[in-house]
Amino acid sequence: VSSFTFPKDATRKNQWVKSINRANFIPSSTAVVCIKHFSSQFIVKEDRIVRDDGSELVVPRKIWKLTNDAYPSIFPNQPSYLSHEPSTSRKSPSERITALKLRDEQNFAEWCTNDTVNSFEIFQETYAKKLGDGWLNIRTDNFVLCYRLDINQCPSIVVSMKIYKDLTVEIWHDSVLLKTKSYHFILGEHNKCDRWTKFDSLLSWLAAFKPNDVKPNEKIENAMHLIKDAYSQQDDSDKTLFFSVIIEQLKLTLSSKHIYSTEFLLLAAKFYFCYPAAYSFIRSSKILILPHPVYIKKLSNALKGPSSVSNNNHIMYLQKKNEMLSPHEKLICLLIDEIYVNPGLNYKGGKLLGKAENANQQANTIQAFMITSLFSKYKEIVALVPMKNQTADDLYCQTLKVLQMLNDCKYNVLCLISDNNRINRNMFTQMCQGNLVNCISNPVQPENKLFFLFDTVHLIKSVRNNWFNEKTLGQVLCFPSPDNSSKISLAKLQDLKDIYETEKSNLIKNAPKLSQKVLYPTSFEKQNVLLALNIFHESNSAALAHEAGEKDKDTMGTKEFIDQFLKWWNIVNVKNSEKGKRLKNPFCDPIRSKDQMSMVFLNKFYDWLVSWNNKSSLPLEKRKELGLPGKGGKLTKETQFALQFTTKSLIDIVNHIFKEHTPEYILLGKFQTDSLEARFGQYRQMSGGNYNVSCLQIFESEKKLKIVDWINFHSEKKGEFHIKSLEIFEATSETSVEFEVDEELYEVFDTTTDVEISPEEMPAFIYISGYVAKKVSQKLNCDLCTSKFITTKGLEYEIDTACKYVSLLDQGGLKWPTKYTLEILVESYQIFNKLIRKEFEEKFLKANNHKQLLEHLVFEKMELLNSVPEVSCELHVSLVHAKSDGLDQRGPPSDMVWKFGEGLPAQDDEPGVTYQDLTNMAAVTIRHREDGKIQM
Repeated sequence: VSSFTFPKDATRKNQWVKSINRANFIPSSTAVVCIKHFSSQFIVKEDRIVRDDGSELVVPRKIWKLTNDAYPSIFPNQPSYLSHEPSTSRKSPSERITALKLRDEQNFAEWCTNDTVNSFEIFQETYAKKLGDGWLNIRTDNFVLCYRLDINQCPSIVVSMKIYKDLTVEIWHDSVLLKTKSYHFILGEHNKCDRWTKFDSLLSWLAAFKPNDVKPNEKIENAMHLIKDAYSQQDDSDKTLFFSVIIEQLKLTLSSKHIYSTEFLLLAAKFYFCYPAAYSFIRSSKILILPHPVYIKKLSNALKGPSSVSNNNHIMYLQKKNEMLSPHEKLICLLIDEIYVNPGLNYKGGKLLGKAENANQQANTIQAFMITSLFSKYKEIVALVPMKNQTADDLYCQTLKVLQMLNDCKYNVLCLISDNNRINRNMFTQMCQGNLVNCISNPVQPENKLFFLFDTVHLIKSVRNNWFNEKTLGQVLCFPSPDNSSKISLAKLQDLKDIYETEKSNLIKNAPKLSQKVLYPTSFEKQNVLLALNIFHESNSAALAHEAGEKDKDTMGTKEFIDQFLKWWNIVNVKNSEKGKRLKNPFCDPIRSKDQMSMVFLNKFYDWLVSWNNKSSLPLEKRKELGLPGKGGKLTKETQFALQFTTKSLIDIVNHIFKEHTPEYILLGKFQTDSLEARFGQYRQMSGGNYNVSCLQIFESEKKLKIVDWINFHSEKKGEFHIKSLEIFEATSETSVEFEVDEELYEVFDTTTDVEISPEEMPAFIYISGYVAKKVSQKLNCDLCTSKFITTKGLEYEIDTACKYVSLLDQGGLKWPTKYTLEILVESYQIFNKLIRKEFEEKFLKANNHKQLLEHLVFEKMELLNSVPEVSCELHVSLVHAKSDGLDQRGPPSDMVWKFGEGLPAQDDEPGVTYQDLTNMAAVTIRHREDGKIQM
């Protein structure tokens, strides 16, 4: 039995002694009172602690204690007035409130504990008791299914709810899977039925669902979910684009405002650029939901084409492409060719396009540079340079710039490839310091080799043309036999013509490739490589062998000649690693080793060409007997050299690649300019199918093809590349590059050379100033700012007739410009007038952006004149430029052509308003009329 010592406090001690009622009782230090003499309300048997969350922690005490107000009061052997239960003390209001809250919290905590579903097993034991009438259920080890049936007609499931092991929930209504967010208001964002009240609420909510009451949007969303699930399980990657387009279209039908994914936007751009008429028809007929053509054009305007080698925007673009390539994909060939264009200047996007880089004249050709990766499908136009009557020196300078640019972009150039044009050949000679060789050290990467080749496609056509241009009877070429160099064989074109004449009326032919176009081509048809390849065809070789065997004709020399070039062409035209297997021709296999049959033949072919070049073909007597010219039937020196040179270069390149890079195989078909020629064909096709195109059409076509290339871009480093944003395009905007101005152009600020504006011209200036001011004011929300550009009163001018012109046109809606607006327009006119004079014209035309240059000069001049007033704008509004490709009803007269600027808006943290945007608006393009006067 517990006992308690007397308290040390004298007052309480006296109270205890008095309660015991013993005469002359003085408790000693060891005196104690038994626990049975204390009321239970004075005994503390447990400790209570309130947690931070308001709940109470109760811990039983091992040793009981007394409250501070305790005293002994129970003495069974004493009279009743000396033994009693103390009355309970009344708590204060605050204590009673606290106790009430504590009791409620305890009840709530207990309810929460009972309401919590701690595990899936507990849920399985209890859920069936909570199901009401009409609910059926299926219980498995992995989930519980609760559902309601509609049995009015054919039984069907109206609504079903599946609760999984992790207590997550899926709900179907008429076989349509509902979005989880539609019942987040019950389950919360975690989508878990972890409380019985949630389960009861779900049952109550789902009980209100009726048959055939699913919203159309929910059905479409369910269809999207099923399509995604279907194509994600397929191995056929060719259908991925098809399914993604279907899902995109279904998404667009659900939204009132169409927001396109980047992949779909680029696909639509490709469709529009390739087939604009079909695109407009499909869009207008609403078969598909497609972006507006204007929106697609804005996408293409974000890209800047490779208009020059020094275009910093294009260099940034190439660097970003390079970052996505694997190291071996950066080994590239540089293809060089030119395309003829119609001379002329075009204004587009603030630039004058069409001026030659090498002369102050209009370009008649564009020199194109394309890179193709040796070990991937990657290809890219890296420069398009307008030229006028290009020379080898011009091409040499441009090629060095391109090589330097590619080096800066971290590409590894292995070889230069061009046709056997005299200019290209002389450029190669200059690269080799005057002596053309197959390989040199790269001028910008001395540690790497740089090889030179002539396009094999042009070479095979040149061989055909040399043969066709022979003037001898029978058009005979004399060459050493491939098997015996001391023996001279004859390749007679007449042998093929005889076979053609014999079989041309037959339905079944031994040489089906021979035709009128093949044997008698026009000058234009000689450019078609397929007609040339129909000469060097295996069916012709077989027909010649048949003629020699069956009809005893001397056609074996012609057969040898065709076979020799046919094997050479099969080797150098391999563009697919499986071509040899498909055609069952070992000469069509890719090069896998230096000792392969194809390489052995190339070495023999090169020796044969050297032997042919060194021999005089036939003795003079034999040549006379055959009616051959004195020099004998041989290839021209240019063709002979190019063929021999390219074959040797290909052999050296293969040996170099296997030594430095150890690839699995090499495709010699990569060493051709077919990709560049195909690009030229795309330019012409995208320009209306015209052969003669302009510089502007080529640059615009290239910008569109850039977007198309992104769709088909494959990187071994990153796999199938998909654009998630248009940052790559935005990063190449004009404004990302610092704008520089030639110092000599600042001489246009000299006021002594200003053009005097006559009184007759001033009315037009006032009218146009009003239009410019109106366009700027449309972008402003501040009346104070607007008042600096537009006045409601008529402009006060010293010549009244200047303002009468505008008054006559005014029908109540015209705006009058302030004198500051008119001043800017006049300065723009004066500066542009000087820029197109002889002393400044050449430097002006060389600028990268002519509109931006004009805007810059006008604004600088206004600052020098202190004509840029400070405006204290309470709204801190920044002027926004007004871009206008056309004029509204209040535009200038039809004989005036204006292009407005696209200046940068002021920063948000700049107080007040500047006049730079108004300067941009007033910066105009003024063109020459035929009579030499300036037309605005």
